[in-house]
Amino acid sequence: MAAPFVPLAARPLRYDVSPMNRFLSLIPIVLAAAPLPAEAYSCGLSPAKDAVIIKTDNSSGRAMTCRVECTFTSPEGPITIACVRTVPPETKDWYVCLRATGGKAMEFAAGTESCR
Repeated sequence: MAAPFVPLAARPLRYDVSPMNRFLSLIPIVLAAAPLPAEAYSCGLSPAKDAVIIKTDNSSGRAMTCRVECTFTSPEGPITIACVRTVPPETKDWYVCLRATGGKAMEFAAGTESCR
């Protein structure tokens, strides 16, 4: 003889936890897996204006891989320089990269950063 059909709403909850509580218990796990925002980055020219210097901070307690993208204006048009580097935990003004300008006159316009 087959077991009688019991509607889902009438079944006892597993471990006495409602589906909503099980769903809400996943939120801390999802948030912990999300990348942490980096605090700051800087894109600038060296004092002699012959190199671009890109730096960032990492205030978290773990090493993070950061990508910093800087856009500069020049007479030839916009120039974008992107660098990726692992930044140690709890560091400030970490050099991500140093790139020669090639003698071009450049001025910082915009930048972005993402760290994971």
